[in-house]
Amino acid sequence: MNRTLWIGSAMIGTLLIIILFGPYLPAVDGSMDRTLVLRDSEGTLLVPPIPPSDDYLIGTDRKGVDLWSKVIIGARETFYIIGVIVAVRVVAAFLISIGAFYFNGLRLLMNLWNSFFSFMPTIFIICILLAIPGVMFSDHRSFWVLVIISAVEVGRLAMVFYENLHQQRKQTYMEAAITNGGSRWTLFKNYYWPSLVKELVITTPMEAGRSMILLVQLGVIGIYVNQKFFSQLDRSYRAVETSDAWPVLLSSLRQDIYSAQWIPLAALFAMTFSIIGFYLLAEGLKKQQEIKIRRV
Repeated sequence: MNRTLWIGSAMIGTLLIIILFGPYLPAVDGSMDRTLVLRDSEGTLLVPPIPPSDDYLIGTDRKGVDLWSKVIIGARETFYIIGVIVAVRVVAAFLISIGAFYFNGLRLLMNLWNSFFSFMPTIFIICILLAIPGVMFSDHRSFWVLVIISAVEVGRLAMVFYENLHQQRKQTYMEAAITNGGSRWTLFKNYYWPSLVKELVITTPMEAGRSMILLVQLGVIGIYVNQKFFSQLDRSYRAVETSDAWPVLLSSLRQDIYSAQWIPLAALFAMTFSIIGFYLLAEGLKKQQEIKIRRV
């Protein structure tokens, strides 16, 4: 029994239920109304952030919004962001790797792309690119943030797909297929493509987990996908978060860790649960493929 696959599938399935039916789940306030002041059972006035209680299962955020509701409803936006990043990254890497396998020019591009974006930690490169004024203050900043986050890992992922194709070419049955007059298209359709699909099935949830880790890192340093900058009277700029995605709950991490620990803990638990679920699903799928190969 492939327990890893079952556990990973159950965890991701739970997240899918939350994404699809979040506003209708028990104890979820779909309107996410703000509570500016609350009086406890002893008559003491409480102001946000309000700690966990009978009224608020895991407390409220600093705006007085029920944290349980915000985490549940914010799942949809969080995974929309993850989905876009993974889709752009995987499709671009997939096409580049296939082109690099057949054309030397694209192979050079792939190697340069991978080398350029791997000479320092990914988070540093993203911060540098997002600090470009044309990107930071763009009217389409969210679009450019998604593009940049996706692009910096395309070279690495393209190398993964390319190595898969390269290993497939070394198999002894490929020599027989070529000897029998198999065309480039026939070889790709019958041998390379099935192998790539298997790699893609494992890689997609793995990349989702990696993207979530990256969003956690960006959230800790105060960088979010849906973020706007407004000019102030002293000619400085103020960043305003316009999102319910989980990383936004880390915006006041240094302050919350001492006075409202339940806020970052709720976000970190949700994101950690997702990361573990994606990695277990990927490992389970990999294990399932190995089981099938042994049976054959």
